Amino acid sequence: MISLTALNTLRLPAYAESLVAVRQSSGLLAISESLGDRPRVILGGGSNLVLQGIADHPLDAVVLHNQLRGIVRLPEQDGLTRIRCAGGESWHAFVMWTLAQGLAGLENLALIPGTVGAAPIQNIGAYGVELADRIEAVHAWDFASRDHVMFARDDCRFGYRHSLFKEPEVQGPWNAPRFLVTAVDFSLWPAARSPVVTGYAGLSERLGQMGIQGRPQPLQIAHAVISLRREKLPDPEDLANAGSFFKNPVVPEGLASALKAQHPGLPVYSQADGMKLSAGWLIEAAGLKGVRKGGAGVYDRHALVLVNHGTASGHDLLGLARDIQQAVMSRFGVWLETEPQILPPLHAG
Repeated sequence: MISLTALNTLRLPAYAESLVAVRQSSGLLAISESLGDRPRVILGGGSNLVLQGIADHPLDAVVLHNQLRGIVRLPEQDGLTRIRCAGGESWHAFVMWTLAQGLAGLENLALIPGTVGAAPIQNIGAYGVELADRIEAVHAWDFASRDHVMFARDDCRFGYRHSLFKEPEVQGPWNAPRFLVTAVDFSLWPAARSPVVTGYAGLSERLGQMGIQGRPQPLQIAHAVISLRREKLPDPEDLANAGSFFKNPVVPEGLASALKAQHPGLPVYSQADGMKLSAGWLIEAAGLKGVRKGGAGVYDRHALVLVNHGTASGHDLLGLARDIQQAVMSRFGVWLETEPQILPPLHAG
């Protein structure tokens, strides 16, 4: 039996019957053949994950740990630098590598935990930028055809915290995922002529506090983002967490207007498909910032983050999450959707 506690940033006690390290994409055919029809789950950095496989009920699946490494430059196209990064690389380390190479486009996404392979699945986003804006293609291993496949950006069906790889009819059930992301291709600008995105709340103010006037450099934006994230979010090494635990809800304009009229301080953002509300504000306004339930708690500096104070199980954490959902629904009529993947899902037998 293999402990997964050190492989998830919530540090939840969890176990699996076996674990296979995926270190070379060329070895995926042999791994597929050895697995046959056995259940499997794919694990990256474990930063967007709630594990429930406790010692007496371990995950009934082989855990495939994505440890693919490597970064290569591809031929330039339309004045943009194209980079291919392996799925097992650290996302933040990759962002900082691109900036060190004089490339820009990912600076607003600095310090997001997890791996490069997990980033397109979630379509990570922060401070006015979504990963979908910078991706050219996603490469994956297809367990159904037992072959390598590529998805162009427009084929990935990116949306808010969504992609084709999260759709059950495409990816399959939790214990038989079809695709393992092996690499991602990015199109990035030379730093000297890259567009900058600084309009998101708090970012331009932080740049000003740093004494940066006029057009900031991409590396300066990254440092401002890092400063903001460290101020708001706990380091998983110091306090176990999985980052934002709930998605910002998107609601009809009528409901958003009614809530804004009742609660003038509620942040509301216009979206193509409705109005996005601040989940963190809703949780805090419901009086839940800093509350604890056993070893699980709401972070006292950012209500969108749930933390493990050291003794929480997956059951404890999900119980607290349900309490939050019910409290916000009762007060505001808005249901919060959880962001991390839950393994096994709550509905699984």
